[in-house]
Amino acid sequence: MISGLVGLLVAVLIVGLILALVLWLIEEIPIDARFKQFAKVLAIVIAILIIIIRALPLAGVPIT
Repeated sequence: MISGLVGLLVAVLIVGLILALVLWLIEEIPIDARFKQFAKVLAIVIAILIIIIRALPLAGVPIT
């Protein structure tokens, strides 16, 4: 159980760092503000889904 939580913590840190980099890159791209907002929301949703998929096995939900 502890190893699973440590693995989840590491995953959260890695996904958070990658998300911060992606959000920074989105800000640097010279595109319209609507598309930037859409890209930011999409990146955040993907990051949240990755964290949820990593956390579900700790709750006993099998991922197939």
